[in-house]
Amino acid sequence: MAQLSRKEQASATREKLLITAKNLFAEMGYHGTPVRAITRQIQKGDGILYHYFPGGKQEIMSVLLRESFEHRVQEIKQLTNETIEHLPLRDALLVILGKINELFLDDLDLMRILFRENELFDLEEAKQLSVLMSEQVESIAEFLRRRHARGEIRFMNFTFAARQLLSIWMQHSFSCIVGIKVVTAPDVSAYLEEMVDFTVSLWQA
Repeated sequence: MAQLSRKEQASATREKLLITAKNLFAEMGYHGTPVRAITRQIQKGDGILYHYFPGGKQEIMSVLLRESFEHRVQEIKQLTNETIEHLPLRDALLVILGKINELFLDDLDLMRILFRENELFDLEEAKQLSVLMSEQVESIAEFLRRRHARGEIRFMNFTFAARQLLSIWMQHSFSCIVGIKVVTAPDVSAYLEEMVDFTVSLWQA
């Protein structure tokens, strides 16, 4: 078996630190996890963590958020008018909500950490999620205005309609993150389809 190069070993160690830290943060809490617990799990000295992450646990949390969300955030932002404009209203909304759902629920451990201890962090990456959601409200509202202009839905407060749509979606995400069953749909696809069908029925003229 070929030996790993020094660069590959460094990359593997960094990845082990990130995965171990995330698991321990989810299990013990961010502030309940000492650096020693992280390094002991991978059988290294405490100094190894600061070698890869000079900012300590806070830098690890920042990197976890950035690396987990960066790609999916770009996918959401790339949902241009051209991507969804040709789709029927129902299908377009399912695409939009599916991408947002992936962003928040593909890494449940990370979301649980952020949800539970968000007020303890002052991370730019966490703030960017709030900005992203505000941008999505306006993006969906603008999309609904265009569909109204095409005669597909009635006139309404489109910003509030977008907020309502995301609020209904958040009931499912809240259930997944905190483990309290607010909704009874068997899976996320069924729930998204049910909520979109119901919401569109309210919007139709």
